[in-house]
Amino acid sequence: MQKPFVVGAALLLLSALAFAQSSGSNAVSVFVTDVSAGASESSAKFDTAYGASFEHMFSNRFSAEVSVTSQNARRIVRMFSSGSAPMFGVASNHLYPIDANVSYHALTGSRWKPYLGAGLRYVRDTFHGPGLLYEYFPTVTTVDPEVSGGLVVHLNRTFGLRFDAKQVLGSNRSTVADPEFKASAGLSVRF
Repeated sequence: MQKPFVVGAALLLLSALAFAQSSGSNAVSVFVTDVSAGASESSAKFDTAYGASFEHMFSNRFSAEVSVTSQNARRIVRMFSSGSAPMFGVASNHLYPIDANVSYHALTGSRWKPYLGAGLRYVRDTFHGPGLLYEYFPTVTTVDPEVSGGLVVHLNRTFGLRFDAKQVLGSNRSTVADPEFKASAGLSVRF
């Protein structure tokens, strides 16, 4: 179960090493996300998630970022059988959504740096559902457009507090246990 998260973290590290020698600056952030506040599906419950991101600044105003989140989801599923009333069961799974965004940063002349961005969210959801006679494991993969925005409060040249929100646009998200809206808070280290 931890393999996708380890692969994602390794990709973030390799990206950091690849851009370390280029012009511009880089940042690595760790964050927590309370996705239950943004869950729109009444049949799903999401736990607090955590993740990491890598950001490369191409200039003072433009950046690109890749982030990986680790989140648990539990849903109530309805099972039907011929000749009997529907039964309900609880299904759970672990997701590792990957977000890739390009952002525009406002130059404020202060420690407060707001930004707006757009990109894509990739989710591969393997649903571990209880069946009447057996368990079933359908897999759904989605790649959806999203918008993002947030604020970085620089504590000094290296460290900052980051507050971020992401919203998936125009997609039928009922096939995956990933919420359309995510808000997060974390610590950013710039190098």
